Amino acid sequence: MVQKREELPWQLAIIPEEMVVEVDVREDLRSGQEPFARIMAARGRVSEGGALAVRAIFEPVPLYRVLGSQGFLHHTEELGDEDWRVWFYRPSREEVAPAPSPGDEDDRRGTHRPDTVEGDGDVVVLDVRGLEPPEPMVRTLAALEDLPEHATLLHLNVRVPQLLLPLLEERGCSYEVREQEPELVRVFIRRAPPSPDPDPSE
Repeated sequence: MVQKREELPWQLAIIPEEMVVEVDVREDLRSGQEPFARIMAARGRVSEGGALAVRAIFEPVPLYRVLGSQGFLHHTEELGDEDWRVWFYRPSREEVAPAPSPGDEDDRRGTHRPDTVEGDGDVVVLDVRGLEPPEPMVRTLAALEDLPEHATLLHLNVRVPQLLLPLLEERGCSYEVREQEPELVRVFIRRAPPSPDPDPSE
C-alpha cells in the first residue's frame, strides 16, 4: 500500500490488515468489463469493523452513493495515472452522514452525467450511453433504489446490458429489452411489488 497506515484516517488506521478486503478492477475496466458484481461480492465479505479497498483506473464516484446508502463512508486516494484506491468503511454512530449526491459530485468535477427525465412520475428515463463501465450499471441500480412504487425505469444503452440483467433478476425486478435501432437499446425495468403487510387478525 502506498499510503502509510498512520497517514490514513484513524478509523482506517486502526483496522487490522487481515480485516481489509481488497478488490482490484483496473484490468476489468481496461478490457471493457463491468466490475460492479466483483465489487459487490467483495463488499459482502467485509466483516463487522472491517473495510473494503477498491482499486480502479478512475475515481469511482457512483460507488459513493451505492455504498453510502448501505452505511459506508469512503476515503479516496489518487496513487498515480489511472490508479485510484477508495476505502469504504462503516462509521461509528457519531460519524453517520448522508452520502454525497452523485449529481453534486458530477457537477463539481465537470464530468458527463446521463440525462434523467421524470415525466408524470410513471416513467423515469436514464440515459447511460457514452458512459464508461461500471457507471451504467451503478447508476441504474442506484436509480432503482429511488424509483417510486409502480413506476418504470427506462434504461437507454448502446447495447444489451448483459451483466445488469442477472442483477435485476436477483432483486426480483421484471424487465423488457427492446433493440429498436442501431446502438440504441431500451430496457424497461419494474421493481418487484412490496410484500403485503401481514394480517394482524391472523
